[in-house]
Amino acid sequence: MYLPFKIFKFILYTLLLINSILCYDPPKRRLHNSVIIDDRLLIFNGITIADTSELFYLDLSKSFDNSNLTWTLISKGSPPVYTSRSTAVLSLDNSTIYLYGGFMKDKNTLDYDYSNLVYSYDYPTSTWSAPKFDGDVVTPRQDIKGVIDNSGIIYIFGGYNATDLVNNVGPLFNTMNTLNTVTKTWKTLSISGNPPTVCDGYAANILSNGNIVYIGGVEQVSDDANFTLVNMKKIKLFNTHTYQWSQMDATGVDVDPRWYFSSVLTPDGNIIIFGGSTRNFTSVSPNLAVLDTNKNPFEWSIPVNSKTNSPPSIRGHTANLYYDYMIITFGWNTDAGSYSSLVYLYNIKSNNWVTTFFPPENKPIITTTSTTDKSITTSPPEKKSSNSLAIGLGTGLSAAVLITCGIFLS
Repeated sequence: MYLPFKIFKFILYTLLLINSILCYDPPKRRLHNSVIIDDRLLIFNGITIADTSELFYLDLSKSFDNSNLTWTLISKGSPPVYTSRSTAVLSLDNSTIYLYGGFMKDKNTLDYDYSNLVYSYDYPTSTWSAPKFDGDVVTPRQDIKGVIDNSGIIYIFGGYNATDLVNNVGPLFNTMNTLNTVTKTWKTLSISGNPPTVCDGYAANILSNGNIVYIGGVEQVSDDANFTLVNMKKIKLFNTHTYQWSQMDATGVDVDPRWYFSSVLTPDGNIIIFGGSTRNFTSVSPNLAVLDTNKNPFEWSIPVNSKTNSPPSIRGHTANLYYDYMIITFGWNTDAGSYSSLVYLYNIKSNNWVTTFFPPENKPIITTTSTTDKSITTSPPEKKSSNSLAIGLGTGLSAAVLITCGIFLS
C-alpha cells in the first residue's frame, strides 16, 4: 500500500502545482495594457498595490461566467520594466506587441528608467526585447493612445512628459509622432495649419478611411490656463494620408467630459466609450455612449438597454472588442474607491450587459486590408505555441485541473 500512496501523493502534488498555474489569481490593477492574440486576452503592466510585471491571459476560445474566471500566467512573459499609463499596439500580423511610454521603472532598483522608450513582445516565442529605433528624438510620454495604420505605422498624439517624477507633473504636448514598425524609425510630423490644443488622457480610434478620431481627455488652452476636460462633442480628426488636422462638432445626446475612459471601434463604424471620470475623479454620465461615425457630423447616442445591469463607474480600465463582445478588464471603481476585479461584458449586437461569454461558433474570416482599430480581432491565425506552462498538458490531466478551478468540462 505504501507505493500506491506515494504515487497518489505525487499525482496530487503535480495537480496542485499545475492548478496554481492555470488558476492564476492576478493582482488587481489600473492604467494597464491589454491586447487580443490567438483567442487570448493578454493583460500586463499597470498600477497595482505592489509593483508587479507579469503577463497573463483569459482564454476566449471557451465560455465563461464573469464571476468565475480562469486566468493563466505566461511564466516567461514578464515585461522587462514596470509601466503604467503607457500604450500597447498590436502589429498587423498579430505577432508583436509594441509597448511605448508611461511611467517606466527598473524592476530591480524601482528607479525610473527611460533608457529604452519602446519594448516589443514576440508572441510566438514569448520573448521581450528593446528594439532600437532611428530617426527623430522623442521624449517619454504618459497618458497617450497609439493606433496603427495598414502600412505598419503607429501614430501617437500629445500626452505629457512628467519631468517632475515626484509629483508626476510636466508639460503637455500636441505633436504627432509616428513609429514605423517596418523601417524602425521615429518621426515627428511637420503639420501645416492649426494643430489641436495640447491634450492627454483621450481615446483614439482609426477609421477605415485613414482618419484617426480623438475623443475627450484633458487639455490646456494656454500656458497660464488650468487643465480642463475636453468637450465630448468637439471631435479631433487627423488624416493619416494628408497629415492634416480638422475638428468636427458632433451632434446627439450630451456626454459628460471625461478622461481615463476606454473606447472600441465596431465593424459597422460605431465607437463605444465606457467609464472614465471627471478631473476631480468623480463619476460621469452616461457610463456608456456610442458615437456613430457613419453620419456627418458624427452623432452621440445612448443605447436603450445600456443602463440595465451596468457596471459601476470605472476608470483606468481597458476595453477590447472580440466579435460581439466588448470586454472590460480591471480599473478603479470610482464610487467605491477600490480596485475593480471583475470582467464586464457588453454585447454590441443586443446592446446590453451580460454575465456569460460564449465564443462564436463560426468565426468569420476577415482579412486585414484596411486601416481599422487594432482592438478589433480578426480571424485568429493558426495557434502558436507559447512558453506558458499550461500548454502541452494531456487531455485527462487538463480536465482534472480545470475541475479544481471550478470549471466543469462537458
